[in-house]
Amino acid sequence: MHKTHHSQITYENQDELQQENQNSSLLEIKSYQQYAYRWVILICFLSVVFINGIAYQTFIPNAKQFIELYDVSEQIITLSGTIYLIMQPLFTFFASSFIVNKGFALSLNFGVLLTIVGYVIRLFINKFSFSIVILGQACLGISRPFILNGQITMAQNWFYPSNRTAVLTVCNVFQTFSMIISVIWPANWIFQDYSYKDELKEQGLELSLKLQYQQFFLSLLLIPVIFLIRNNPVTPPSSFTNTDIDIGIQQSITKLLTNKNFLLILLTFSFYFGTIKGYGLNVPYLMSPFGFVDTHYSIASSMLIIGGFISAGMVSKVVLKFKRYKAIGIVLLSISLILTLLTYPILMTEQFIPLCIQQLLLGFFLIPMVPVLMEYGCEAIYPIDGSFSIGIMVSGSTIMALLSSILLTYTAKGKDSNKQSALITTIIWCIIFIMGFLFFLFTKEILNKTKDQEKKLQQKSDSANSNKNNQTSINESFHSENIKTQAVHPTGDEYLFLSNSNDFNQDNKKSDQQQ
Repeated sequence: MHKTHHSQITYENQDELQQENQNSSLLEIKSYQQYAYRWVILICFLSVVFINGIAYQTFIPNAKQFIELYDVSEQIITLSGTIYLIMQPLFTFFASSFIVNKGFALSLNFGVLLTIVGYVIRLFINKFSFSIVILGQACLGISRPFILNGQITMAQNWFYPSNRTAVLTVCNVFQTFSMIISVIWPANWIFQDYSYKDELKEQGLELSLKLQYQQFFLSLLLIPVIFLIRNNPVTPPSSFTNTDIDIGIQQSITKLLTNKNFLLILLTFSFYFGTIKGYGLNVPYLMSPFGFVDTHYSIASSMLIIGGFISAGMVSKVVLKFKRYKAIGIVLLSISLILTLLTYPILMTEQFIPLCIQQLLLGFFLIPMVPVLMEYGCEAIYPIDGSFSIGIMVSGSTIMALLSSILLTYTAKGKDSNKQSALITTIIWCIIFIMGFLFFLFTKEILNKTKDQEKKLQQKSDSANSNKNNQTSINESFHSENIKTQAVHPTGDEYLFLSNSNDFNQDNKKSDQQQ
């Protein structure tokens, strides 16, 4: 529908390009190429992930103000965040099936439309009641699986294998970053020092509406995505884009839920990355007993994300080179676990710089495990499409985020937190991480997708060599036959020479007779 010029091709890794093009020739398709337009695709995708994600905790940080302004219970305020998350597992299979049948681009566009609609509905918060917010948050939550489940398809369709782990890392870092912004935005940039009083109710309602309009106008920036996004380039970047086999949704669900190896990967992913989201919501309550303030919370959270950004490219190269998901995972998770155990001792020092270093290193080793586990899960479920794996893993981490946030919020004691509650909360966090690590140790490295691809390449290679040998034999036979033919039938020059010789002999005979 939208024409895009793909004339500019980037060759970032000549060795990889040569290998991929070798594979492409064996599979009888055009040369594999990586187009510069992929950066437009990635920016569009990250923009949608970020703008959709900031809706999550919009009303939680200033719950007390919203309770007074709209005369609702604390449970209703909490529901605004919960319903956003719970839509992911409810709609994940439908969204994954939609991606398989229609492509990730159309799925992303549907997610964009639902995101904008969700923010539009929230604009009526003052005209109706806070219940309208629940409807808006539900729309935003429904759009989430249509957006997030397509990340593996986007990475496969547009990027070389060496870049995909980094791309998936960036996608998940942006998702985490958006949730952090969803907490910071209303508290630090809108309500700030506002405290509800009867005489200040109108001011509070104006601030609430201001927040809704700001996020709505931000969502309008996603409109160009509808026109810019494309499902795939003219030629694929690797052979992995063509290996998934179409399997029905019911059969896919059955295979997923009975795949023990995938379930262990799912539990590992959920325990680590669901819990870290729940833990992140309670970081202010864990740091405050040790003399840290709001600025420290923001910087410490940012260090975790920065660490993930730094390591994304490095880990992707290692994964591509060795294809040892379990060994790489054990190393990364072991170091992450040690750094997690150091959290409370570092807090006890009440020194901010060591805490920042610890958070930076934790992000460096932990965040890259997101794409590693995602790709590991896709390998485990092959030939089922990867979007199903991503959808279930994100849903699992979402459910775990809800459960862990409830548990850790209870143990952290909120604004009444102290050093003892911080210790108990950190211990629970570490125990959950240890359980996730144990689940990972029981996984089996079964690389179904990689082995299938290698098998196809080998078959094509053998077939190509066989055809080449047959062609050589045919050429040799043809050449031998030509030699025989030439021996029996003279060539044009030879025939002309023989004809001239015969004429000469006839002339000589006539001359002899006359004599």
